[in-house]
Formats: sequence, structure tokens, C-alpha cells
Amino acid sequence: MFKRIIIAISVVLTLLLSGLPASAALASSLPVVYGVPYGHQGGNFVDGKIKPTGELLWTGDGSAWFIIHSWKSWTASAAWGSATVHVRSCWGSCIKYKTEHTTLHFYRVEIHNGRPYFTRLHFGLSHKV
Repeated sequence: MFKRIIIAISVVLTLLLSGLPASAALASSLPVVYGVPYGHQGGNFVDGKIKPTGELLWTGDGSAWFIIHSWKSWTASAAWGSATVHVRSCWGSCIKYKTEHTTLHFYRVEIHNGRPYFTRLHFGLSHKV
């Protein structure tokens, strides 16, 4: 925790001393989400985004994905958003999906190359998968 605070402070100070506005300094200390809007195409740690919208693939076989609509909050420790989740509901030659609204909760921040990012995502489903 102490290490993250020091990194965040050093990033803010560096940006402030470079002449960038304070809003740019604050934005740079917020965690990003990697792999959106299109999942993990291109590998990990590519195109990190703050408050992304659009498609987020979360399975490798295309059996489930989110359409992220909006964000209620995005802080240095957690983010809460709204999405539609699409989950495949049958297998074999059957291809059907169940669709419902869900809340996204990104949390557990780590650092990669000096950049904070969320490592965990929690969401709920009202139906059994």
C-alpha cells in the first residue's frame, strides 16, 4: 500500500513539475483496465483505459461478453459500472445467449511499468450458467 502511494505521489509531482494541468496529473494516477474494449487481442498490458465503454470479452471462446454502458465511480482503489452481459446458455449444436443487466466492480490494484491497473472484476448473474 505504501509503495502505491509513493508511486502515485511521484507521478503527480512529475506531471505537475512538467507543467501539465492538475487534472492530467490526477487522471494519470487512476488505475486503468487492460483488455478493453475488445478483450485480450494483442496480449496483456496493451491499451489500458480509464472508464472504457463498449465490448469487453471475458472468455476465450466467445461464450460470454459485456457491453459496458457507463460508470458510477472510478477511484484509485475501485470502479463501479453498468453493463449488459451476454452469456451462452446452451452447448453442442445449440447457440443461444441469455442477456441481462449487471453491475461491474473492478478492484485490487497492482502496478505494471509504473501504471496502476485493476486486476479483478466481479459481476453478478440472475440466472444459472
